[in-house]
Amino acid sequence: NTWIGSWTTPILIKSRGKEQLIMSFPGRVVGFDPMKGKELWTCHGLNPLVYTSPLHSNGIIVAMGGYSGTALATRVGTKGDVTSTHRLWTRPKEKQRIGSGVIHDGHIYIVNEPGIAQCINVQTGKVIWEERLRGEGARGGSWSSTVLADGKIYAINQSADTFVLNARPKFDLLATNPLGEMTQSSRAYKHLWCVSNSD
Repeated sequence: NTWIGSWTTPILIKSRGKEQLIMSFPGRVVGFDPMKGKELWTCHGLNPLVYTSPLHSNGIIVAMGGYSGTALATRVGTKGDVTSTHRLWTRPKEKQRIGSGVIHDGHIYIVNEPGIAQCINVQTGKVIWEERLRGEGARGGSWSSTVLADGKIYAINQSADTFVLNARPKFDLLATNPLGEMTQSSRAYKHLWCVSNSD
């Protein structure tokens, strides 16, 4: 049997003054007219299992597959199959990804399922840095999406060790904060945590 499916959340963007709904599917990323539900364009290159939500920055869409699958970037399309005309890069084999990343200043920040954080150049697909995030807990894997706030990346692993990194193309871990409970997402099993400036 061949496993196939998409568990991603679509995103709404504006391109050339018009809204598009962007969705990652098995094998491709697609732009829709959100009012009519009509498919506007498609770019091929994803694998059959997709978990992470697409990302958008300055007219570029980044889509990533799961289960050691592919990742790609494409310029936002307008009509039809844009694979040969708009696709900027593909990375054919990645580590397993479940949680979604963020884009900041031309770089993607994401934590893969094994607990490895990556910084990837949006334009080229080149990995700028790649580091395993180590906390106090026994489970270092991560199913969580990263969060961007005030120029910092917040990431959490399955032991709810929360990592704070500078959002910059040089690995810079600012803090590791253990929350002391399990998690499989961006919130813990028993509590919903609020982190704020102490000022």
